[in-house]
Amino acid sequence: MMQNNDWSLRHETVLKPVLLPELTQEQSVELDYVLPDYYPDFFRLLYCTAEASVTSQSISEGILQYALHVQLHVLYCGEQTETIQALTQQLDYHGQFTLPPEHAAAGDLQIRLTAEPSYLNCRAVSQRRIDLRGAVRVRAALCGEEPVEILSGAEGLHTQTQAIPVSYVSEILRTEKHFTLAEDIRLDAAQPAMLSLLRAQTSLSVSETRIVAGKLVIKGEAAVTLLYTSAAGAETLSAVLPFSQIAEQDGLSDDMPCTVTALLSAQNFTPESEQDGDIRLLHCDLQISLQCTAIRQASGTFLTDLYSTVHPAELQREMIPVLTAPVPVTERMQQKLMLSQPEAVLTKVYAAWAEPVNMQRSDRPDGGAMLSGSVHVCVLAADAENHPLMLEQQEPFTWELPHLHPASLLPPVQIQSCTYTLTGSDSVSVQAELLLSGQIMQQQTQPLLTDVQIDPEAQLSVADHAALRLYFAQPSESLWEIAKRYHTSEAAIREENDIPAEQLTDPQMLLIPIVR
Repeated sequence: MMQNNDWSLRHETVLKPVLLPELTQEQSVELDYVLPDYYPDFFRLLYCTAEASVTSQSISEGILQYALHVQLHVLYCGEQTETIQALTQQLDYHGQFTLPPEHAAAGDLQIRLTAEPSYLNCRAVSQRRIDLRGAVRVRAALCGEEPVEILSGAEGLHTQTQAIPVSYVSEILRTEKHFTLAEDIRLDAAQPAMLSLLRAQTSLSVSETRIVAGKLVIKGEAAVTLLYTSAAGAETLSAVLPFSQIAEQDGLSDDMPCTVTALLSAQNFTPESEQDGDIRLLHCDLQISLQCTAIRQASGTFLTDLYSTVHPAELQREMIPVLTAPVPVTERMQQKLMLSQPEAVLTKVYAAWAEPVNMQRSDRPDGGAMLSGSVHVCVLAADAENHPLMLEQQEPFTWELPHLHPASLLPPVQIQSCTYTLTGSDSVSVQAELLLSGQIMQQQTQPLLTDVQIDPEAQLSVADHAALRLYFAQPSESLWEIAKRYHTSEAAIREENDIPAEQLTDPQMLLIPIVR
């Protein structure tokens, strides 16, 4: 509290969200690979991709260090067989970001590191040797908060104040929980046995968060979709794996709302053969990171305007984005693409899948948020000779979210579904549904006073204080603005003119009393 004679100001500290510029860097990926003896010669490339994930991260003295795991996948066919062969190789890297000074000033940072392939090229050096060259892009999205002092009250020096009630976030507690979800996935009896695993896709969701006895209980599930080869061709397999975890953080209380974002750090699937040699069981290991945020809520009354009926006042007013409690968000968007292969006659589609890539967020000038990126769609099909082939296409998109005012990182965008229709002899229509689901903290921006200067030695001119004034007010005029203009009080105008509302609805002659 600051005092000057009988003049005092009361302050409250609120958290102002700070969204920081995204950091990016690329990691080159190179591999010279010789096929194992039990693989057929390399004849025709179908598909190659890099699946990248950040498995660990730490920050110290302005340096953000991370471990990067890259899985290289190559699908190809041999010369004498149409069975799809799958190669998978694991690569590990380490990297770091040097954080600019403004990042460190944002206090306790929420950091989300993501990795995705920038490009990957595969060429056959010989029938037994392939060369892969590419790059993986690592993105660091960061946000934080900085404390801001807001005026909550003022007394003395004949001040009049205008205030609004505000519910806001007064404290944020962050923690991360890392765990491995280990489960077995078994093929249904009606499905053919597996020859090799071609592709795995895992989507994570959090269904429940609650604080019990000072600990955060988290429940969710991992939806796994597998593509594999069998004697009959390519097949798909789906499974939903539930999980339940407990995260600990000092200071948690049962009344604190929480948000939890589940991120996949790495996934590994190990086929297991049965006694007859058939593969009907997969052991699944998913490394999952839970980013947990708990908030403490408060409510207060903050000043939006102030004046003195006697002394001139200088105000400092800012548009302050105040954090609010987490709200659930579920947004969907459809993307339709047409993929074609003019040089082939397509007879069947084994599977289609999609991935969001190059995702970037921006805030709209008129409020709300906007996501931009691309949908990368792949279709595994077969031609009239039953030769497998791959169709790929990437389609950019812009996703308008006008009613969202996120003050924190958005949940990751996932593919909810991907359906396809064979529309002609050489084309496939694919429809992908993008899902943005989770909880976010939003912000309400208010014009609030941060400081006031009043000189007790200076006074408003005497001419401004006539004994009585008459004022012809217009509809929609604010009594506060009229009182401020004539250096009196709003309450005095109400009492003198018997006006219950803050705003006038009809033209009216007002008696303006003088308040000293």
